[in-house]
Amino acid sequence: MKNRFYLVLVVAALLCLAGWTARAQFETRTVPRQAWEHAQVEFPGSFDTSRLNELGLKGWQLVAVTSNCSNDPKTFPVCKYTAYMKREK
Repeated sequence: MKNRFYLVLVVAALLCLAGWTARAQFETRTVPRQAWEHAQVEFPGSFDTSRLNELGLKGWQLVAVTSNCSNDPKTFPVCKYTAYMKREK
């Protein structure tokens, strides 16, 4: 009698778990994905933070900065900086 009660309890728990899992599989996400706009800004010569501040006021966020410097021994090393920006659409 006791074993039958525990068996019914375990089966009921498994059915509840299976139903809960199946329900979760068919639910759709209500939160939309965030859309981003991207930009690439080049700074020849020197890196100008005042321009970054202007872009920041327009909603742009700085993601990364890369530099590309020439290694030509005949000329003074010239660097070009590229800033990668993003903002919400």
